[in-house]
Amino acid sequence: MSGPIESAYDTTPLPEPDESDGDGSQEKSADNGKDLGGLVPEDKVAWETAPSFNQDPQDIGDGGDQPDKKDPGPPAGDFGVSLSSLRTAEASMLVEARAMVAKYEEVRTHVVAAKDTVFGQTAKDKPDDGEGHTSLEAGYHPPAEASDNPFAPAAREFAAEMNPAMERALLQVGSALEKFGEYIALVNHSGQAYGHTDRESRFPAPPGNA
Repeated sequence: MSGPIESAYDTTPLPEPDESDGDGSQEKSADNGKDLGGLVPEDKVAWETAPSFNQDPQDIGDGGDQPDKKDPGPPAGDFGVSLSSLRTAEASMLVEARAMVAKYEEVRTHVVAAKDTVFGQTAKDKPDDGEGHTSLEAGYHPPAEASDNPFAPAAREFAAEMNPAMERALLQVGSALEKFGEYIALVNHSGQAYGHTDRESRFPAPPGNA
């Protein structure tokens, strides 16, 4: 890269970074040069309307440490569940999820489309087009190909640092949105489990005559 250029307009330039890690080599970030694009998720909201609580809950796998089946513990006390409030909260979260996913996808597609050129990595200088010359004139040369702009190598070096950083940020946001979707699914599963429990509840049989 070229040395610093003094500006007549910037009276408080940033200090030069320490480019060595002690052995004279330039320090790079952990993601330098890594292609993280394949890890960046394409998110979408699978549900337009969440499944009904009247449907039986599906097995969602091992939920972690399970109590010993031989010792279920003491019975639970009385409790109540407002399925209508749960449904309202779930619908509200779906609305928020759709808005967040739409904005995330807007940013993700923009980054994917622009990351290879946005920093000037492919900037070229136009060659002399040779206007005014013909093949019959002495000294004629065919038009030269465009050459790299002097800033293009620095732009490529910058992109090698910045592109993985942008992809890492997208990966973190996309993964957080996926976790949010998993939470909404668990809320729906809880509603279905409560509904199933209510439908399967039975009064005990009356005691026999003594």
